Amino acid sequence: MEKEPGALRLPTMQTVLRRLVPIVCIGVLFNLALSWYLTDQSQPLDWSRFSAGYLLLAAILSLLPWLWHGLRLLIWSQFFGVPVSNLDLLRIAVVTDVGGVVAPNVVGGTPFKMGMLIQHGYRPGQAASLALLGQFEEGVFYIFVLIPVSLAMTRPWANPLWKKVGDFCSAHGWTAVLLAALLTIAIIVFRKWRRRRNEKKGRPSRSEQWQMLISDFRHTSRLIYAKGRKPFLYSMLALAGQWGTRLFVLIAVLLALGLQVDFFNIFFLQWMVFSATIFVPTPGGAGGAEVAFILVFGALIPQFAVGPVLTGWRFLTYYFILLVGVVILLGTRNRAESAS
Repeated sequence: MEKEPGALRLPTMQTVLRRLVPIVCIGVLFNLALSWYLTDQSQPLDWSRFSAGYLLLAAILSLLPWLWHGLRLLIWSQFFGVPVSNLDLLRIAVVTDVGGVVAPNVVGGTPFKMGMLIQHGYRPGQAASLALLGQFEEGVFYIFVLIPVSLAMTRPWANPLWKKVGDFCSAHGWTAVLLAALLTIAIIVFRKWRRRRNEKKGRPSRSEQWQMLISDFRHTSRLIYAKGRKPFLYSMLALAGQWGTRLFVLIAVLLALGLQVDFFNIFFLQWMVFSATIFVPTPGGAGGAEVAFILVFGALIPQFAVGPVLTGWRFLTYYFILLVGVVILLGTRNRAESAS
């Protein structure tokens, strides 16, 4: 079906698939090289203590967040009265993660999630509301649950990452604020310039489509505020399960390697690693996630095991789910298209 002139264009999965293979290959090679560099060759890891069972558990835990995400989508689908099959709910959850491979973590797979929701019967404004609502839920859980609980449990004031951030803010805080302001101004100027250029070339304006989108978005937001408190609570509980399984992946990797470490602090300190990747302007926080991991856990994991643990954790929480996600999307595409 042809798109109407000026219609809201959203990225497609073909865009992801074209860029996925080189990103994954480069990332895996980078992690292997980093693992080799960090490993203390004078005291190698005792692989006789390796447990395939715990590694399998880690792999399963890395995929379970999709089911929790699908449950959150089901809760809101019932609220909006838009019937979506369980298979399509899973596909939407998967495409959100897989789509994020071509965007920085701060953006993630939200545009792909919007596109999938629209394909399954949501109006553009509803899709935008639901996609942004997911981001809002993540923010609420992060700020009011995960971070306060972690700080109360671990008090990580002496952690190297905490010190690095504090030193950076004290030394370059105003510079960062100025750069952010300049970037915002540059984006605004660029958008105005592009709009004027399109008008001069006689291209169709998108103002009407955006006005309809904003109007629908406001209506949906008011509906959620007025009647969506119970679904929001249920969705937040599912989000807690989603994050819980995600945080247990690292614990399972440590157990798979037969390491006896401070599991309690490692479990709760992971929020610092995930938070650091948000500010890294690379797909999936590549590079920043590895550096943050070393800073946060370098003193909690034996030096000879930091490399293998980092490689296993990063592979399972990023590259593995991307590869499995692509297999799911391609394997279920015909079935999903026939059911729609």
